[in-house]
Amino acid sequence: MNQLISIQNGRKQTPIFSAAEMENRLAKLRTQMAVENIDAVIFTSIHNINYYNHFVYCSFGRPYGLVVTQDKLKSITANIDGGHPWRRGFGENVIFTDWEKDNYFKALQQEVTNSGRVGIEYDHINLENLKKLQDALSDAELVDISKITMRQRMVKSAEEIELIRNGAQVADIGGAACVEAIR
Repeated sequence: MNQLISIQNGRKQTPIFSAAEMENRLAKLRTQMAVENIDAVIFTSIHNINYYNHFVYCSFGRPYGLVVTQDKLKSITANIDGGHPWRRGFGENVIFTDWEKDNYFKALQQEVTNSGRVGIEYDHINLENLKKLQDALSDAELVDISKITMRQRMVKSAEEIELIRNGAQVADIGGAACVEAIR
């Protein structure tokens, strides 16, 4: 059985944010990667995978990832999600199967060069997966990227501000309806 597969099952879905917004986020990240001399980033958190790829995962006990290089954006997802990560995601996708243990790390080995500096989220990786990642990318230097990306996410773009305003307006209407219903 295959360890890594590709499933699309349809066409890309319309994202919340524009392609220009997503490209801008990636450009800012890639600029910081160049400044810090980071060759690749492996995101594992829901918030960063969503921020840079527009896909929100539910782990089902499996690790998920997003690989970003200067010329690549690829999510690494479990087969349980089928083609959903590709359809919802901004970038490309590779799926790991459960036919062999640790196929997730085999996908990372396929997508990340085993050398240079690789940024990871120290605030989101457990010790077991850190050890497996160190073994999978034994010639790479793993460095923390979490503070850099947190600062980037804190500064909101015009599109993000508009979405927040719209959401707040909907919440205000719902809140007013609740108050009126209580009276």
